[in-house]
This record gives sequence, C-alpha cells and structure tokens, in this order.
Amino acid sequence: MEELRVIQAGVATFFGRPMATVDGLGDARAAITGIPWDEGNAGRNGANMGPRAFRDASSWFFGYDAQRGFDLWEELPTVDVGDVPVMPPNAARTMDLIEEHVYRVRSQGVLPVSVGGNHALAIGAARGAARTVPKMGYLSIDAHLDTAYGWGGETLTSGCPTMRAAEIENVDPANVVVFGVHGWLNPRDQVEAAAEQGIRWYGMEEILRLGVERAIDQAIERALDGVDGLYVSFDLDSVDASAFPGTGTPEPGGFTSRETLAIARALGRARPIAMDLVEIAPIYDLSGISVRLACATAMEMLSGAAGR
Repeated sequence: MEELRVIQAGVATFFGRPMATVDGLGDARAAITGIPWDEGNAGRNGANMGPRAFRDASSWFFGYDAQRGFDLWEELPTVDVGDVPVMPPNAARTMDLIEEHVYRVRSQGVLPVSVGGNHALAIGAARGAARTVPKMGYLSIDAHLDTAYGWGGETLTSGCPTMRAAEIENVDPANVVVFGVHGWLNPRDQVEAAAEQGIRWYGMEEILRLGVERAIDQAIERALDGVDGLYVSFDLDSVDASAFPGTGTPEPGGFTSRETLAIARALGRARPIAMDLVEIAPIYDLSGISVRLACATAMEMLSGAAGR
C-alpha cells in the first residue's frame, strides 16, 4: 500500500522532493532551487517571498498524471537543492552566486530549475547555463520586453534580463526571443533596443492571430536555430492578472491559465538546458491561486522535459 502523505505535515520542499546538495545530486535529472531575490525591481516588491510560498503550495501536487497515465518523479527524478544565498543589496555578487550555482548543477547533466524571485535572477542563471554549451538560445515568456540597456546606470535589474542575455558571448541576439509582450509598460526605448540588437518578440496580438500553439512553436524554433542548448525564462506576469494577481506587475490581457500550461509543456519539450519561473509575489494574492498556477506551470515544464 502506498504510504499516506499528509499534505500539511512535515517540512515543505519543492513538490515534496528530497533535499540534496549541489555536490550530492545522486541520480537526479532535475534540481529545483529557490532564489529569493527582489533587488533592482521595476514593479512592486515581494517576489523574494516566492520560493517559500511555492514550496508550501507545491505540497498539493502529486507526481502522477491521471490524464496521461505516468508518474513524473519516476520518469524525471527531481530534488530540492535549497536556496541560493542571495546578498541584498549586492546585485553583482548575487548574480555571480546564481551563475555559479546553475553552472555546477548543469555541469553534472542535471536540469537546473530556478524559482524566484524577480526577473533579474535570470541574468546570473542564463550566464551559468551558457557556460555549459558552445552556443545558447534564450526564450523569455513575458509581458515585458526587458531590453533596457540599464536604468540610471544600473544594469542588473528586472528590466534588463533580455538585454543581458543577448550580450552573453556565445548567445546570438537572433536566438533571443520574447513571447507574450503586451500592456503599457514597454517603453519606446526598449522597443528600439530590441530592434537594434535583432531580438525577436511576439506581441499578444500577433500570438492570438497565429494561434498560441503555432506561435510558441515558431518562437521555440527561432530560439533553437543553430544552437546547442536553450535557456527558458518564464515570467509569470505574462499570465492575465485575473489568473495571476500575485505578481509585481500584473497585466490584463495576458495568457489564460490553460494557455499558460500548454506553453509550459511546449517549452519543456524543447529540452532546455536550464529554466526559471519568476515574479511570484504571494503577498498580493491571499487566495493562493497565483502560486498554485506557478506550481502547475513548473509541473508542465518538467513533464515536457521528461518527454511527455
């Protein structure tokens, strides 16, 4: 008989997975890390509380998929490797720590999954992943371009990760794609910066015209063209604010929860070398539906990575 699992009991880990260290990953194929980072934030603060809320909410997610008839944890053994020891307000040092952590996990052939935390963490995580392949693509699901060259001289903020990814030595800006852009927080200078660098972005109007499934396939194809590995960044403010209010910059007109899960599965099937889920700010959603959707999104990304 299967051992009884009491959801509210015990110490919460990501999806109830065993704890491990970077030096003791064992037979794991994926390793989930919390990155409670909130500095250099463009929107409301609170994303530093994301990893802890995610761990608690993920207790409600078992590994078996009744509709598809498989156990995710049997097919993709996964561990919780704790949190990166962020150092607010030292952004440069924190990005170095994130980079090294992702690099060490990926160097062992294990998929690093970072849970944030604001979008700035993708700067360090993408750099770490890029060190493990000759050439890398970068695909961001986001309501915002995040192509700022800098804000008042600051270059490690949540408005910069797409631009910082395009500047990585072994990343061609032609393989940098942003998917889901909408709303009134995409200033002209960032649109112009994307054009200058050759960064392709899909606005919500184009996505709806093409159809979500066809559009995400196109975006993945472009990001993967001629590369040896793909970094995937999922900013959850791309989801409609009615389904995901618990974020720093909620936007109306975003993806539905069903579209979000379909996109997540497609991303996982692209076999990324590293991925993140960012901008989870639970203090703005006392109902907890946002972090539940974040957990479901991660499950679909992982199931895609498992080949499902």
